[in-house]
Amino acid sequence: MPTNVLLPKWGMGMNDGTVVKWLKQEGDAVAEGDPLCEIESAKVNSEVESPGAGTLARIVVPEGMTVDTGVLLAVILAAGEEAKDLPEPLSSASSVTPPPARNVAVAGGISAANRPAGRKESAAGRRQVTPIARKIARELGVDLETVEGTGPGGRIQEEDVRAAAAAPVGTTNSHAAEDGPPIAETIPLRGLRATIARRMTESGAIPTVTLTTEADVTETVAMQRQLVGEWRAHRLRPQFQDLVLSATARALADHPRLNAHFGGDEIRIIAEVNLGFAVAMPEGLIVPVIHGADKMTTLDIARRVRDVMSRVKSNELHVDDMRHASFSVTNLGSVDVDAFDPLLDPPQIGILGVGRVVQKPAVVAGEIVPRSMCFLSLTFDHRAVDGYPAGELLRAIGRNLADPGWMAS
Repeated sequence: MPTNVLLPKWGMGMNDGTVVKWLKQEGDAVAEGDPLCEIESAKVNSEVESPGAGTLARIVVPEGMTVDTGVLLAVILAAGEEAKDLPEPLSSASSVTPPPARNVAVAGGISAANRPAGRKESAAGRRQVTPIARKIARELGVDLETVEGTGPGGRIQEEDVRAAAAAPVGTTNSHAAEDGPPIAETIPLRGLRATIARRMTESGAIPTVTLTTEADVTETVAMQRQLVGEWRAHRLRPQFQDLVLSATARALADHPRLNAHFGGDEIRIIAEVNLGFAVAMPEGLIVPVIHGADKMTTLDIARRVRDVMSRVKSNELHVDDMRHASFSVTNLGSVDVDAFDPLLDPPQIGILGVGRVVQKPAVVAGEIVPRSMCFLSLTFDHRAVDGYPAGELLRAIGRNLADPGWMAS
């Protein structure tokens, strides 16, 4: 039976992807695991691999086209199978009904390429529009001919349609109202930025509470200095964030109620601490994941962070690096922020915001002494957990930082 190759869904935030380049052509023999095409999604570039051996009989989605996850990309025929009833290639970014076949969506490694899809028009001259954008346009009564696409190659995406629907009559999403102020620059929401906008909108619909405490991190700062010497042999310099991540993973292991996902009518406690940590990028924010952080030493966590960061810089981040986070940490101390309310990344039910470390006077044993202090802000989903257990987790993180002897190698 022919094998359908579908666009896989890599992570909760992926809704569609663009075929950047086909690595195999129709008629090519393919072995199981061979890279078939490069896909550009909102956060990473990946390769779709062949799920079996045979011949690449039909490429359905051409290069430069964006389609939703689950859409048919190609069909593979095994030896002896006939090419009748194969689907025709798409002439626009619309979904297709696959023939009876074995549906397989597989993901391979990261492509080192980071090429944006070039502008490609269909043979019929139709504009490229994502399926969800067409659906929203019908629902909102938006004429797609009046919409300027901001996706790869100028294709129209959901956010373009919604922007056009909100624009004044006689304008498109690329122009401000006539009585508006002068515009220095227009930055379209697309790619990673569009994904962040959508995810944060989803987060805003969740009933959350943020608890804030000021933690005494004097001993943590001292431990960081101590680890400079201990980690020298590993050619690694400890950062304050390494210690915060380690303290958070340890606290979550002791308070697993917040190491969880919320979905539908159930709370799913995750079996291991998969700690996401926010990384600022020029085009937005990504959150790689340290899987099994509760089983790692502070040195192990630091190594994992450096490994991920090196691959972020070389555009070799794997999709698995972004998946299955059970709790996240975001740190704005480097830009001198004291405290803030971090937004949840659903379905996670908790996220920790870390502010800058500041020396200030504090009362210790009846005397005023200088101490290093840091604000910690825990945002949590109040549907899944109440304030007291959330406060217990926040207190545990603070205590782990106040007495960090356990971090020593």
